[in-house]
Amino acid sequence: MRDTYSVSSDDESDFEDSLQPNVKKRTAKQPLRITPMPKHRKKGFQTECCNGQKEAAQPLANDLFDAVKAARSDMQQGEVRLKCLKALKGLYSNRELIARLELFTSRFKDRMVAMAMDKEYDVAVEAIRLLTVILKNTEGVLTNADCEIIYPIVYASNRVLSSAAGEFLYWKLLCPESEARVGGGREQERYRSLHAQRSFFYLLMAFFMKSELHEHAAYLVDSLWDCAGFRLKDWENLAGMLLEKDQNLSNVEERTLIEILVSSARQAAEIQPPVGRVTGKKGLTAKERKLQANDKAKLSEQLIPLLPQLLTKFSADAEKVAPLLQLLNYFDLSIYCTGRLEKHLELLLQQLQEVVVKHVDPAVLEAGAHALHLLRKPEFTFFNRVDFTLSQLMELLTGHFKQDLNELLQSSFLDEDEIYSLATTMKRLSAFYTAHDLTRWELYEPCCRLLRKAVDTGDVPHQVVQPALTLVYFSILWTVAHFIESAASKNQLLSLKDRMTAFCELCQSCLSDVDPKIQEKAFIVLSDLLIIFSPQMTVEGREFLQPLVFSPEAALQSELASFLMDHVFLQSEDMSSGHSYFEDDEQIEQLHHRRRLLSGFCKLLLYGVLELDAASDVFKHYHKFYRDYGDIIKETLTRARQIDRSHCSRILLLSLKQLYTELLQEQGSQGLSEQPAFMEMRDLARRFALSFGPHQIQNRDVVVKLHKEGIKFSLSELPPAGSSGEPPNLAFLELLSEFSPRLFYQDKPLILSYLDKCLQQVSQIPSPPWGPVTTYCHSLSPVENTAQGSPQNRLQSKTSHIRGRGTSSTPSTSSISSTSSSQEESLQLSSVPPTPTLTSTVLRNRQPLVTVGKKEEEDGSRLEFVYRLPLSRTQQSRHSGALYFGVPPALPSPGQDSPLTCLRLMEEDEEELGILNESSEEWQDADKEPGSPSSLSEHGLDLLDTTELSIEDISTWKR
Repeated sequence: MRDTYSVSSDDESDFEDSLQPNVKKRTAKQPLRITPMPKHRKKGFQTECCNGQKEAAQPLANDLFDAVKAARSDMQQGEVRLKCLKALKGLYSNRELIARLELFTSRFKDRMVAMAMDKEYDVAVEAIRLLTVILKNTEGVLTNADCEIIYPIVYASNRVLSSAAGEFLYWKLLCPESEARVGGGREQERYRSLHAQRSFFYLLMAFFMKSELHEHAAYLVDSLWDCAGFRLKDWENLAGMLLEKDQNLSNVEERTLIEILVSSARQAAEIQPPVGRVTGKKGLTAKERKLQANDKAKLSEQLIPLLPQLLTKFSADAEKVAPLLQLLNYFDLSIYCTGRLEKHLELLLQQLQEVVVKHVDPAVLEAGAHALHLLRKPEFTFFNRVDFTLSQLMELLTGHFKQDLNELLQSSFLDEDEIYSLATTMKRLSAFYTAHDLTRWELYEPCCRLLRKAVDTGDVPHQVVQPALTLVYFSILWTVAHFIESAASKNQLLSLKDRMTAFCELCQSCLSDVDPKIQEKAFIVLSDLLIIFSPQMTVEGREFLQPLVFSPEAALQSELASFLMDHVFLQSEDMSSGHSYFEDDEQIEQLHHRRRLLSGFCKLLLYGVLELDAASDVFKHYHKFYRDYGDIIKETLTRARQIDRSHCSRILLLSLKQLYTELLQEQGSQGLSEQPAFMEMRDLARRFALSFGPHQIQNRDVVVKLHKEGIKFSLSELPPAGSSGEPPNLAFLELLSEFSPRLFYQDKPLILSYLDKCLQQVSQIPSPPWGPVTTYCHSLSPVENTAQGSPQNRLQSKTSHIRGRGTSSTPSTSSISSTSSSQEESLQLSSVPPTPTLTSTVLRNRQPLVTVGKKEEEDGSRLEFVYRLPLSRTQQSRHSGALYFGVPPALPSPGQDSPLTCLRLMEEDEEELGILNESSEEWQDADKEPGSPSSLSEHGLDLLDTTELSIEDISTWKR
C-alpha cells in the first residue's frame, strides 16, 4: 500500500528545534521577513519554494521548513504533494543550491523516498523523478536501502511509473559513473564502445537475476526503453556475447541474456508495452512508425546472419531454442531477398529441421511450426524453397508415423521405446497441423483406426490417444476451410458430415475413459466442434454448408454436463502453510485449466448448442464457487438473460429446486431451514434476486411467474391425510421470499391471495401458520416497511440479528385473512399525508428510544402481528434499503420521528451492501437489449473465450 505523504507532529517539533538557532542568527543580521500564507494553501507552498529558488537566499532551508509547516495539513491532498515535488525538483536541479539544501534533505529524504509508493500515480512518478535528480546531482545521499525501494517499481503495471523507475535504475546501476557526470560529446560516444555495452548487459543481467522475476524480462526492458533504448538496440553485441566461448556464461546467464535479446527485439518491432502494462496511447504517430521501420530493418540486418549460429549452439536446450525461434516474428523477412541473404535462409531451414526432429517440447514445436508458417508465404520469392523444406520434414514424420502405427495395430504388445517413438512423432505432426495444411498426407483414416482400437480394447497408451484426437480434429477443420474457400458438392459435404459424426462418437466414448487427460482433451475437442458445426455456420452467404449442421443428442449433452460436474465443480483443497511455492503454483494452474473447461461449456449454452435449461447445472454453483468461477457464471447469467429473460428466470428457479431437492433427500424435512446448506441456498437466492436489477417494469411479469411457480413447487407434495406435519417442500417459501423485493407494490396482494388459494387445498392448517408461510407472507406484506420503521421492531430485529438467523417469535394470528385485515387496519391509522422521509426541515427535540418504544406499546395490538413476524437480518437490510430497488417505501405513521427513520436507513447490513456492489455491473448488463451494439462490447476481455477455438473465430458465422 502506498502511504499518503503527511507531516507529523514529531516533525513539527524537530522543525522548531532546528529553526531556533538559525532564527537568532538571522535576527542579528536583519529582521526575519515572514510571508503570510495565502488562504489557498495549495499554491502557497509551491509559491514559497519557487520564490526561494529564484532569489537563492541564504536561509533557503529555513524557508522550506516554514512552508512545509504551514502546508502540513494540506499534504493529505494529492495536488499539494504533486506541486511540492515539482518545486523541489526545480531546486535540486540547480547545483548551486544543493549545498544549501543539506539540512532539508537530511530531514525529509525518507519522506521523499516513501512518496515513490504514493497511492496516486502522478505523485509517485514525480517523487521518483525528484529522487533521480538528487541521485545525479549529489553523492551518497541515497543509501542502498533507499534505492531498493525504487527498484521493484520497474515491474509496475503503469508504464509512466515504471519508466521513471527504469530511469532511476539506469543512472544508479546500469551506466558507467563517468557517463552519469558527463553530459555528452566525445565522452558519451566513447562509452558506447564494445566494453561499455557489455558492461551494461552484464549489469542488467545481474539485476534481472537478482530480482528473481525471470518471467518478466519484457517488463524490465520496457521500463528501460525510454532512457536506455540506444543500448538495448545493440543486438549484434548482445548476440556476440552469447556466441563467444570465452565469456564463460552459466546456463542461467545464457537464458537471461536470450530473454533480454528477444524482449528488446519485440519492443523495437512492436513499440507497444507488454500485456498488462497500462498506457494512454492508442496508436502510433508518423514519427514512431518511421522509427519502427528503421529499428526493424536494423534488427533484421544484425540478427539474420547470427540466428542460425545461435540455433546451432543452443539447439539442445529447449528453454533457449523456443525464444530464439520467436525472433522471426520481429524480422523484416523481405530482407532475405533484397539483402541477398539466401545463404542464411538455407542455414536457418536446416536448423529448423534439426530442432523439430530433436525436440518434443510443445513450446519448441509450436515455435518451429510458426516460424515455417512465417517464411512460407506466397509473396516471398523463396516460398518454394520453404515449402520444399516443409514437405521433406512431413514426409519424414509421416513415414515414421505409419510404420509405428502398423506395428501398434498388428501387435498386441509394444515396448516403451516403440510407444515413445510413436507418441513423439504424433506430437510433432499435431503441432504442425495447427499452422499448416497437412491434408495431402491423409492422416485422418489411420488416426481414426487408432482411436477406434483405443475405445474398443483400451490397449492404446494414453500418450498416443491425445495427439490422435488433435490430428483428427484439425483434419476436419482444414477440410471445412477448403469447402468455404471453394464451394463443395453436396456429396462432399455429406461425407465430411459422416466423418464429423463418427469422430464425435469417438470423443463421447473418450469422455468415460479412465485417464483424466484424455477425458479433458475429448471435452475440449467436442466443445469446439459443436460450436463450429452449429446452425450459425450457415449465415452470411454460407447456406450451402447447411448439410454440415450438427445437433448433439440428449445422451451427449448429458455426458458433457456430467463431465463438468466431475472435473470443474470440485471442492478446493485447503492449502496448508507447509505447502511449497511450486505446489501452490501448480494449484493455480489447475484452477485456470478448470476455468477454461467451464468457459467451453458456457459457450455451448450461449450459442444454442445445448439446451439452455442445462445452465441450471452451472447457476446452482454460483454462490458456492463464487471465488473461483464467479465472473464466468455471472457473465453467462447476464447473456442468458439477454437471450430470453423469461426462460432465464425459470432456469434460476430450476437451479434452486434442484439444490432443495438434493438437500431434502440427504437431510429430510425436519429442521431443514436450520442447516448450513440451506443458508447457502438463501444466499444463492439473494444473488439471483439481485441479478434482476432495480428496474421492475421489465421484470414484472417474469418475477410474478417465478413466485407462482415457486408456490406451486412448495405445495406440490402434501402431507398424508390426517397428519399435522407441514408439506416437505414448504421450506422452499423461505428461498422464494428473497425474490419478494423484486415484486411491484401492487402485485404483492395478488401473490398473497394466490398463496391463500393454494393453501386452501391443504387439508389441515395449524392455528399459527407454519414458519415458512409466515416468513413468506411477511416478505409480501405491503406494510412491512412501516413495521420496520418502528423503534420497537427495530430493537427486536437488532437482538435477533445478534442471536443469529432462525430465531423468531411465535406469530400471534392464525390465518392469512387475519394478516390481511391487520394490514388494512394499519394502513388506515392516519388519513393525513405524512412528511416524506429524509426531506423534513422541521427541528424536533430528541426523544429517547425508551419513550418512543412506550408510545408504540400504547398504540394497542393493532400492529402486533406485523411487529412479531420473524425477520432475518437479510430481510431487514433488504427492506430498509428499498430505495435501491425502486420499491416505494411505506409512508411512516405520524407517531414515528424522523431521526429514528434516518437511523433505520443507516443500519444496513454490510454483507447485503457488498452483494449490491458486486451486482451493480450485472444490473447494467441485464438491462441492455440483446441486439444492442453496446451490450456485448462493453465487457472488454471476453471471459468465455478461453478454449482452443476462440469465440472470435466464429463471430462472423454468428452474424
